[in-house]
Amino acid sequence: LFFTNEGTESHFGAGPEDATIQLQKEMKLEDKKMKFKKVISTALASVLIFSLAGCAGESKETGKTTNQSSEAAAEESKASEDNQKSASEEVTFRVCTYYGGDSTTFAEFAAEKIKEKLPNVTLEFETLPSDGGQTIKTRAATGDLPDILLVDSGTIDTLAESGSILPLNDYVEKFNIKDYYTEAIMDNCLYSPDGNVYQFPMGSISPILWYYNKQIFADHNVKVPENFDDLLAAVQTFKEKGIIPMAMFGKEPWPLGAFFDTFAVKENPGGCYALSKGEAKASDESYQKVIGKMEQLIQAGIFQDGVTNADFDTASALFKEGQSAMFLNGSWYTGEAIEGMGDNVDVILSYPTADAGKESENQYCMTGGGDTSGMAVTASASDPDLAAEVAFLFAYYREVAQYEQKSLVTTPLRTEGLTLQNELDPISKKLLDVIPEFSYETKFLHTLPNTKFATSFTEEMQKFLVGETVEDFTANIDKSIEKTVK
Repeated sequence: LFFTNEGTESHFGAGPEDATIQLQKEMKLEDKKMKFKKVISTALASVLIFSLAGCAGESKETGKTTNQSSEAAAEESKASEDNQKSASEEVTFRVCTYYGGDSTTFAEFAAEKIKEKLPNVTLEFETLPSDGGQTIKTRAATGDLPDILLVDSGTIDTLAESGSILPLNDYVEKFNIKDYYTEAIMDNCLYSPDGNVYQFPMGSISPILWYYNKQIFADHNVKVPENFDDLLAAVQTFKEKGIIPMAMFGKEPWPLGAFFDTFAVKENPGGCYALSKGEAKASDESYQKVIGKMEQLIQAGIFQDGVTNADFDTASALFKEGQSAMFLNGSWYTGEAIEGMGDNVDVILSYPTADAGKESENQYCMTGGGDTSGMAVTASASDPDLAAEVAFLFAYYREVAQYEQKSLVTTPLRTEGLTLQNELDPISKKLLDVIPEFSYETKFLHTLPNTKFATSFTEEMQKFLVGETVEDFTANIDKSIEKTVK
């Protein structure tokens, strides 16, 4: 990975032997320069005396130009000293990102690569809280942000407005990031609505999938659902047999919105996003149909007890350990699922939520998609230029690790020159064939521009999962639309 810093070779340069040869050349050149300077100095002294005697009427503009040149030279010298200082002094950056499970492996891989290129840089990691950005926004208000931070569109607006994160527009070209990311990422996941870039992309345009345990379905002679009738029958059967039909981490906002949208997109591809913009209401006939289907499944016991208090690790363990027949998550989960379950795991590519006989309508309208998520540099970073370089390298190498080690076929990176460590698994091969047919018109709940609606919707979904009526759910969502849509 190479890029230059204002014409000067960056930290990605030559090895020790090349550096020694270059230094020797520079020393010889400097010696010649010193000799030349002595000759020129004498000549200049004579010219200066003559100028002072015969040109006492020199204009003020000439003097101004001379002063400006001196100031520019001083600034250039200072910049050079600062660059040398940045490259030699020990620097520690606090980085808040996904951490835990596979994410730890990916983060540490990126840290090792950064250490190879920037030996003076050390990263200290902290785990990004899974609360829809609430903790980060609170910390920003108190001035307690790390140097480098994983952000998404749900937090970027707030942090950018308060000046808590820095625009990175200049670095997009400086680091030539178009050479490393796909066109889809550059076109859809880079710029925020205000026209600025606040993050180096991390994460891809990924569909939300329904994963299922093939062995559990086979052992209990349950048909893998293709429509809502099949799904309701499967839920009822598993519940009777003491098996959790679907594990859900309802403590977090986005899975709740994703679950809702896996039903909504069959009727209105805009899903939650259309509601958040006021283009639809929960009381609309199509949405009432969606909400009614979810109510039937909730009453049939589709989720585990304590679903609204369950985090990702808890729900994922239920699925991987064979206590749950199904699990909802993004395509990024494929590698982890296969590692934990082997050949027993598969995915339902088209959501089994349509009416029987209408499976082909909006067949590949998906929830998920892409977002302006990635690594941002906060205003508190002591060396913004170096922090930006580290943020870019971290985002890039973390995605390299995901692609090479976990065969993530929806990687945001250009894959020329990257090597898969393993043959593509059956799920990834399956995804490759159908990904071009996927379309996305809705968004993750935690990335909706209407953040007040997103917060309200999360609360209502959590209440709905534990018994709120369709009538109350509908009325409260419509009230939220009225209050939050401008």
